[in-house]
Amino acid sequence: MMKDLCIIICLLGSFAQHITSRYEKAPEQALAAIDSAVTVGTLPEFQADMLRATLFTGSVYHQRHDQAFHLCEDLLRHDSVKASPVYQKEVLELLVNASRMRHDDEQWMRYATRLCNLLREQGDEADAMRTEAEIGLVLTHLGQVDAGMKKIDNAIARLENEHSFQALNALTLALKRKIIVLRETGQHAAILPVAQHIQDCLADFKSHPQNYADPLREVPMTEAEKLDFCDFYGAQATAFKAAAYAEMGHLTNARQELQTFDQTDYGRSLDGRLMIAPTLMALGDFSRMQAIYDEAEAKLNGDTLRYDYAEILKARASAAEAQGRLPLSIGYHKRYEALTTLLNERLQRSEAHQYAARFHAQEQQMEIDRRESEAKRNGIIAIALGIGLILVVGFVFYYLWQRRMVGFKNRVLVTHISDAIEYKQRYESLKKAIPSAQTAENESAGKTSEASLPDTSSMTDEQLFHYLSESILKEQLYLNPVCDRQMIIERFGISEKRVGAAFSKGSTYKSVASFIRDSRLEYACQLLRQHPDMSIGSVAAASGFSNHTRFTADFKTKYSMSPTEFRTLAL
Repeated sequence: MMKDLCIIICLLGSFAQHITSRYEKAPEQALAAIDSAVTVGTLPEFQADMLRATLFTGSVYHQRHDQAFHLCEDLLRHDSVKASPVYQKEVLELLVNASRMRHDDEQWMRYATRLCNLLREQGDEADAMRTEAEIGLVLTHLGQVDAGMKKIDNAIARLENEHSFQALNALTLALKRKIIVLRETGQHAAILPVAQHIQDCLADFKSHPQNYADPLREVPMTEAEKLDFCDFYGAQATAFKAAAYAEMGHLTNARQELQTFDQTDYGRSLDGRLMIAPTLMALGDFSRMQAIYDEAEAKLNGDTLRYDYAEILKARASAAEAQGRLPLSIGYHKRYEALTTLLNERLQRSEAHQYAARFHAQEQQMEIDRRESEAKRNGIIAIALGIGLILVVGFVFYYLWQRRMVGFKNRVLVTHISDAIEYKQRYESLKKAIPSAQTAENESAGKTSEASLPDTSSMTDEQLFHYLSESILKEQLYLNPVCDRQMIIERFGISEKRVGAAFSKGSTYKSVASFIRDSRLEYACQLLRQHPDMSIGSVAAASGFSNHTRFTADFKTKYSMSPTEFRTLAL
């Protein structure tokens, strides 16, 4: 069973990797692919939620991190997840990542601790130690720097005694956690031996791979995979050293480390060069830094409505500020703020085409700002007017759409009302056309009409209601404006208590008045449909209402529309 679950998780991971590659540029399409898989039955709903949470956790949008967090909390309560430690591990890891991205240290600590306990229960000590190091990082964020660093060092010491690739991977991540703490606390000199420690471990792995055999790994690592692993983490360690040297003012050492970094495969990749761009700025190598951002921007192929482009703008602003080019820095900052605001709005409203137009208009205006300072004010005014126009158009579109939907619902309601009235009329006609057996017997016996009157004293509340309601409808007593409970009492010679009980207990109506009002309204609906030239006041009077205002108010209460609207939709 556990093996089957592992296979499912692997397949789920492959699908997640495929979806994630699509998510970066087309999140709606990726999420639609998950929905389609659920619809056709190839993916259970809870696994679909795990995929959605994976996508949201990897997103650069803060709102998505909240969605991922709440999705995973619900998943932990799902029976399939509670029954599977494998699924629990996946969900808890997602919760740890989502909490970290949300900067929610308390939840980060909570779920990292829970994950660590689960890993230990499953005998996965290496990953448990890796998670211990993460807990240490959270402790430093909560102000317990000494306790957090002690926990990280303890995890590192224990992982150093393990000899497996899994332990090596966990050790590397734990050392990276320590570097993060040292960088956040300004201990740049202490970063150097930790980064060197990573490089030493990788060198030993390359020299003695047989010492790191992983019995739990079904498929051995290929030589290419080993080289990629060492190149990636070794290059990152070199980048950490270069950044530390730069912060310490040891520029020569920093440049030497950067030269080493440039010789790695990761260092030659765009992601690697983006990693060392801040270090280049600290070294004053603005031209190379700008060249990296130029390449990253060119790779976007004009698709600048993205968060990574916003980060490029932010970095360019910082570089311009460091060079003393304050007007240019301000311009970049404004573009960065405008773009991040735009991306958040786009995420919330899913109106990409409107916001893209606004962003491109703002991009053009920013270009004008660099050339003509005087035109800047006019450009800002133009953008404000454009935004206002877009909002107005959006509001009008939303208003018209709402009206259309209300109109559609009202047309359906009018059809239902009309059908119900017609059905009721046919029912009443059928009853009139078929005389009762009792009536036929009375006629054959020559009995008088008085003798055929029913004995209301022996009727139940339901029977009395049917008798009274049929008489009121047949004789159209409700069309008399003075028709009320007292009139019914006098007309049929029944006590006030019996009449009240017949309608309140023997029917769905609350009282005689509500039955008479509904009967008048149904009659009014017929008049509105059959006599389009008849005024609303005349319809009210003909239906038994004492005044036009009362009629309109009762009509709106029952049918959620005015008599005029009903007539318009019914014709």
